[in-house]
Amino acid sequence: MAFLVEDGTGLAGANSYVSLADANAYFTDRGNTAWDEAEDEDKLAALVRASAALDGMYGYRWPGTRYTDLQALDWPRSGAWDRDSYPLTGVPQKVKEATCEAASVELGTSGALSKSAEPGLSELTVGAITKKWASSSGAANSYPAIGQKLARIVRGGSMQMTRG
Repeated sequence: MAFLVEDGTGLAGANSYVSLADANAYFTDRGNTAWDEAEDEDKLAALVRASAALDGMYGYRWPGTRYTDLQALDWPRSGAWDRDSYPLTGVPQKVKEATCEAASVELGTSGALSKSAEPGLSELTVGAITKKWASSSGAANSYPAIGQKLARIVRGGSMQMTRG
């Protein structure tokens, strides 16, 4: 497997947002011994799957546009701003952290982030008030650590409330 980390320029062959060294440091800081005990080849594969999964789960909600149509991953992006109106350049740190969290899931169960989930609650009626949620990726909702890392970057989901 060819492993190439996106360097913030929009590489055509990049397949990971995070280097192995950065992922190892991230998990060491958090005392994640399962990551430490895994083989490097398995870690690299998990980082590649995690990067692809993030683009698949959140790509439609990333702000801005991709630098070029030739880049392999969704980041870097032009015209991207976080919720506090700070520009997002290169590959944002929160995207890297979310990639690490996603890689941890993928290391435990290969393909876990690509599996479809059972549809959850999409409508709730209490008395005269009905609350409806738009469908979203089950994987994104099943792993809150990933969503929490990206909360200030991704565009909000849609939710509508109706009174019946």
